[in-house]
Amino acid sequence: MKAHMINYLYKLFIDDVTDFCYSNCLQYFSPDSRILDVGIGNGLMIQSYHELIKSKNLNIIGIDINRTYLDHCSTLINRWRLDENIRIFQKPVECFEPPEKEYFDFILFSMSFMLFEDQELVLDRIRGWLKPGGKILFFQTMFPRRSPFIEFIKPKLKYLTTVDFGRITYDIDFYSMLELKKVFVDEDRLIKREWFKGEYRLIISTPKNGSAQHRHVLPPGIRAGGRGHIKTAGSSELPPCIEH
Repeated sequence: MKAHMINYLYKLFIDDVTDFCYSNCLQYFSPDSRILDVGIGNGLMIQSYHELIKSKNLNIIGIDINRTYLDHCSTLINRWRLDENIRIFQKPVECFEPPEKEYFDFILFSMSFMLFEDQELVLDRIRGWLKPGGKILFFQTMFPRRSPFIEFIKPKLKYLTTVDFGRITYDIDFYSMLELKKVFVDEDRLIKREWFKGEYRLIISTPKNGSAQHRHVLPPGIRAGGRGHIKTAGSSELPPCIEH
């Protein structure tokens, strides 16, 4: 009963944003791509996009730390016979190891990147998992300006909904961190405007690779070279790994 309620609340609060994310990302992924979905959750997108996943022959590895979500995701994988397209693991990204280096064409953070305490550490770990020319996709709610009200209310939503919405992500902080880690933005797509001036955005980026030349695409109001206020945990220690 508890697991059913957790999945229901997840669906209630995340369903729309999940649909916006995967409708855009699955269209963007090229056929036969290998994809790491960091924070796959309970696999709600499978119900709407199982045919597209099959038709493009996508190879998706999904990781999450929530066993209840993954059990629900596994049920949907079996229902739509996607066991050859989607594999799931209960692992935090800080401990996950791909089958081999330079394995993925794309790494997707679907509303999950803002959950990490040490985002710089996560970027350092994953960049070696991408094939040459591979892309990192961030789908998340972004805020162009600081909002004390949102900063106050957002951490409390987890206790009301059981869903962790993570830290607030401001344009200047996010872009400054990417610049610091030499992750270059190819596209910044506004998908939908939300309450309190939040925006659903899909940010497509490429880590610096050798001598390749890239150019940041800055959102309005962000100066090139601006540092902003970068929040990091300041720790290089990995969290305990979860065995599946």
